[in-house]
Amino acid sequence: MGLFTPDNDTLRELYIVQLRKALNMEKQIVDALPTMVEKSSRPELANAFRTHLEESKEQYSRLERILDETAGEVSDKKCPAASALISEGNSDIADAGNEQVRDVVLIAAGNQIEHHEIAVYGTLISWATALGEDKHAATLTKSLEEEKHADQLLTQLSEQINVAAPAA
Repeated sequence: MGLFTPDNDTLRELYIVQLRKALNMEKQIVDALPTMVEKSSRPELANAFRTHLEESKEQYSRLERILDETAGEVSDKKCPAASALISEGNSDIADAGNEQVRDVVLIAAGNQIEHHEIAVYGTLISWATALGEDKHAATLTKSLEEEKHADQLLTQLSEQINVAAPAA
């Protein structure tokens, strides 16, 4: 029983709550990515973040459409996990005095957020499928694939960028 919020007594209610958290997650990411672009010293890293910013905007729109269909209204619910990951990333970025080290930190922060997004979208797909929302599952799968691709791209960039950072 929630003290200040209604209980989630059904999978559909839980699904809607998680969709709202995912919407907020994407909103926070859309707000954070321009800073990541700006703080990147390497053009290929900045471009990766720019591309993912555009994908994140589309993911936000997809979630809005699903929420409108499912709940009849589009509203978000704070995603504390995304907030914490972004806050920690911002702190680490601010602490990195060397631009090469800052790029390493940017990649690490990006990967951590991507992994969270992958988990969120995987869960939503599972629940959409269980609820018979196959159209939603297909839409969410597109977002999941974009998140996996962004994670892979950051990992590939890290293989070049990590070795360029001063080790001692």
